[in-house]
Amino acid sequence: MENGPGLRTTLFFEGCPLRCVWCHNPEGLEYSPKLLHFPDRCILCGYCQDACPIGALNYDTTKGPVIDRNICNGTGNCAAVCPTDALIMSSKEYTLKEIMSVVLKDRAFYDRSRGGVTFSGGEPLAQNIKNLSFLMDAIKKERINLCIDTSGYVPWENIEIAAGYADSFLYDFKHIDTDQHRKFTAVNNERILENLVKLSDLEANIHIRIPVIPGFNGDRDTLERMADWLAENVTARTIALLPYHRFGSDKYDRLGWGETKQLFEVPDSTFMNQIAELFKSKGLQQVLIGGAILVPDDML
Repeated sequence: MENGPGLRTTLFFEGCPLRCVWCHNPEGLEYSPKLLHFPDRCILCGYCQDACPIGALNYDTTKGPVIDRNICNGTGNCAAVCPTDALIMSSKEYTLKEIMSVVLKDRAFYDRSRGGVTFSGGEPLAQNIKNLSFLMDAIKKERINLCIDTSGYVPWENIEIAAGYADSFLYDFKHIDTDQHRKFTAVNNERILENLVKLSDLEANIHIRIPVIPGFNGDRDTLERMADWLAENVTARTIALLPYHRFGSDKYDRLGWGETKQLFEVPDSTFMNQIAELFKSKGLQQVLIGGAILVPDDML
């Protein structure tokens, strides 16, 4: 598992302040539901066109729905009537009670595996922190392990509040150079690094996650600088080196964003092993390739 120890339920929150060009969950970038189209599932029934109240969808009798993304407002009427899920919405709203009902269904699995719940996204800590606190409080009252996956690009106050509930953090560290970071993610890295140091000073259980991406940070010099910075500034439980992959790249086509899709080379296993040894040579322990956290923090 790459989202925390044991068997877990992952809650994906929509909306992210970053725009990483390699993002494998692009459906979670915006703060509102998005329509995904799977043409191979379409049975050419035509129900979708009749369901759209604003004419954003035209039906082609040979190809199925043709979506005008400039008009579509994400109401989801078309997805609601699609019998084969050729059209689906990226998300839906849940009440606190509904979320907890989902979470508690798997409680027996959490207990047996020392698993729990992980917040991911999008960026979970970019949500309304008051509302998120209600959910975190409900989870902790059930004595369920809580892990938060974050980019760190959020107000420190949000992280500090979350630290009062979370058992651990999966914290992304993408690049040490702010210009390169901004070029590929649309934001600077100063806030991310500052928040990471502060979180480490709180003695939180931190699992660092580094995506290794040729053409972005996937060179030995950059990764060595990142390792040096971590060794000097952060106490982490694990450091996960995550080789870039292309899983999820088809989602850009499903969202009608195919022209924005960028693909990179996939680093080979030899290079990944060399980088893992480089990090260990800096005194950093528990360096993983692939990010699997199989045991609870108190067993590391």
